[in-house]
Amino acid sequence: MGRVSGRASLAIVITCVAMLACSKQPSQQVIAAYSAPPRPVASSQQTSATSSSTASPASAASSATTAIAATTAPAASQSAPTAAPRLVAADQTEGPFHVGTQTFTFVKYIQKIEGSKSADDSTVEWWELRDASDKAVYREQYGVAFENGAFTETEDVGARELKTKFGQGILIDGMSLPSAPNSGSWVQVFGLFNGKLVPFSGPIGTEGEFLGEEVDSYQPSAMFRGQQPQTVSRDVLNFRMWTGNFNIVYAAAIDWIQGALHPASTCMQMTSKGPSSACRYKVQVEPAPRTEMTFVRLFGKPDPGFTPKHVVIKPDSKIEYIEAQMPVSWNSDQKNTTFGVQVSDAPSSSDPIWLHIRVDGQDGWIFGEEDFQAVGLPMAG
Repeated sequence: MGRVSGRASLAIVITCVAMLACSKQPSQQVIAAYSAPPRPVASSQQTSATSSSTASPASAASSATTAIAATTAPAASQSAPTAAPRLVAADQTEGPFHVGTQTFTFVKYIQKIEGSKSADDSTVEWWELRDASDKAVYREQYGVAFENGAFTETEDVGARELKTKFGQGILIDGMSLPSAPNSGSWVQVFGLFNGKLVPFSGPIGTEGEFLGEEVDSYQPSAMFRGQQPQTVSRDVLNFRMWTGNFNIVYAAAIDWIQGALHPASTCMQMTSKGPSSACRYKVQVEPAPRTEMTFVRLFGKPDPGFTPKHVVIKPDSKIEYIEAQMPVSWNSDQKNTTFGVQVSDAPSSSDPIWLHIRVDGQDGWIFGEEDFQAVGLPMAG
């Protein structure tokens, strides 16, 4: 075998250095979502409790905090080589929570900038759900980074028992900051499946807010041969969701048997423009004052293929906002669950955002920015 000369070796070294200097780090993938879910670093089930600090066992009082000595943030968690502030760390325990015959506690590890009295200067670094033996059955970890002596991002997380008509579980709720207006909050449902506490979905975030849980009833089929269909009831989580002109109330159904969440409504119908997946939702509106006379196109049905009638809107007209119809997308995996309105108000679209109104006793449907503005609901946000 031949030997490489000194000059050849030097050329190889220079070439390797040049290749390293020109290499680029892979760009971080950005997933566009309608909401801002929390920023987890890692999560796991059936993990052991962290040894750095321990929280009160399940038999402890409903809430307890264990202070830990002030520390300096580790260099690995810094996003820039700036001086990290001194931190005070603490474990906080909530519970116990009773799910079936089992008992669990919620433990979160909080990092706070020493000497600060601002709520923005603390963040949850990780949280766990622990069983009666104080063993972690689920854990979520977040990154901690600093800029100019402050946290670049913060997480606030809490827990409560979720008791509904058809099941029991634990509801985790949180807020991620900074975030866009009307976003950043999220919730996650945990319940028993095959005797183990598991998440029913990834954290649910939306451009709006969580309204709470309730029992929802509906009739799944039409009357058949004179037989009245049976009413079906289920537990749902309600969310206020902004459409651009008004809010709708969107519901996610809790399936306690399968250990999952899914849209409370799924629809499919034919229109003059083709198939439509739009469903109907309750509306919440804050109409602006009207000072001029105008008109709207009032359709007999939420279908752009029908011929509308033109109805005059006077400043003193009585307008009732009844319901809305639109398709709402749903995307869910282990990391997050999102939903949002993805439609067009173009005349050729089969799925615009429709609003059912009653104007001075005349009932019908409207769509499009001009008509929404005419009834006091201009685009915003």
